[in-house]
Amino acid sequence: MTAEDALQQARACYERQAWREAHAHFLAADRDAPLDPEDLVRLATCAYLLGSESDSTQLWSRAYQEFQQRGDAERAALCAFRVAFELVGQGQAAQGNGWLARARRLLDELGRETVVHGYLLIPEGIRATVTGDPARGHATFADAAAIGRRFGDTDLTAAARQGMGRALIKMGRIDVGVALLDEAMVAVTAGEVSPIVAGEVYCSVIEGCHEIFDLRRAQEWTVALSDWCERQPDLVAYRGACLVRRAEVLRLYGAWEEALDEATRACERLTHPVPKPAAGAAYCQRAELHRLRGEFAKAEDAYRHASELSRRAQPGLALLRLAQRDVNAAVAAIRRVLEEATDQAGRSRVLGAYVEIMLAADETAAARAAPTS
Repeated sequence: MTAEDALQQARACYERQAWREAHAHFLAADRDAPLDPEDLVRLATCAYLLGSESDSTQLWSRAYQEFQQRGDAERAALCAFRVAFELVGQGQAAQGNGWLARARRLLDELGRETVVHGYLLIPEGIRATVTGDPARGHATFADAAAIGRRFGDTDLTAAARQGMGRALIKMGRIDVGVALLDEAMVAVTAGEVSPIVAGEVYCSVIEGCHEIFDLRRAQEWTVALSDWCERQPDLVAYRGACLVRRAEVLRLYGAWEEALDEATRACERLTHPVPKPAAGAAYCQRAELHRLRGEFAKAEDAYRHASELSRRAQPGLALLRLAQRDVNAAVAAIRRVLEEATDQAGRSRVLGAYVEIMLAADETAAARAAPTS
């Protein structure tokens, strides 16, 4: 097969979402002659969806350099954004911020508005929302959505709308926030966005549903995510996160045995060859199930793994202390957790555990006052 044949095969496989075949053909073509930046972007996408994040990051970096050499500052900046987003997701925030600064510099030198300006607002919106300023996060996402609409970019518009929805939920405006999440998901299920954005929106929307205990909606979108993954047999990215969400839904509906199987598979998939961002959540689900089944030593071990992977193990760990009959430790832990939960959604996730522990400690007044304090 000639390099040109390999390239044509790669592009055809890419279009039908046969990620592994496309990846192999792109690599074969690249060995014979360096790929142009458009095909490097396709190869980077394949690598990411196959779970090879480090390879994907390097390929986005190559595409950035190629676009720069061609004088295409806008496309170079978009590649820089992608590198940054992946590095931050891998826990390399300093390097990620450096790439974001590089993207901003390119756009400043360009001197006109581009769709990439909207993409660069997404990390700012996320940072504001998760650090306690959801109103600023919402405004930032709204600006990004407006840019997406002006440029007809469905990826940016869908990502920004789900960000607006998550921020509104944090602000207590749940009905409006959920409506925006559903609107973003319509674009995803209609096939209007790219696979990477589709997976990211799926996972974020399902997480938002769990934040507000909307189990019906969470289950509906989890089934949709599972179906989406199954239609792409080569897909590795998002499958682990999909298993975590399936485990959570099954646990909440009482199917503990099946949920534990799913959580165990998620832990294995999300920690090899290196831990993925959702690995901590997988171990948290596993810990919760061991705790509910009375397997306290296994629960302790899983909570420890979750903490090591930067996932907060509360209020489950406080409930574990209660189950181990260490009431004083449980009370101290859950009080601290409730004090630190400043937003409505965060408090709602711990109030049930707080009341249970306070009642076990014969602190009835504290249990009664918790929902209104």
